[in-house]
Amino acid sequence: MGKTPVRLKEVSYALSPIHQHAMRGLLKDFSYKSGKRIFDNWVSALFLLVPVYGSYWYSEHYREVEKLHHRD
Repeated sequence: MGKTPVRLKEVSYALSPIHQHAMRGLLKDFSYKSGKRIFDNWVSALFLLVPVYGSYWYSEHYREVEKLHHRD
């Protein structure tokens, strides 16, 4: 069996230092897009934020009660 040479094709990507605006579209209208996502999915955001804020509030309240309890 003879070996046949196979040509390999290589693709390389590079960012030119001249084109500094390559990532500009990623952050374009970021506040509008994030606000729209939260407004469109406010129920899901509510189910995420309420438990996180509730657990934070409970831990801070518990620590404050313990601090005041030992003060007597």
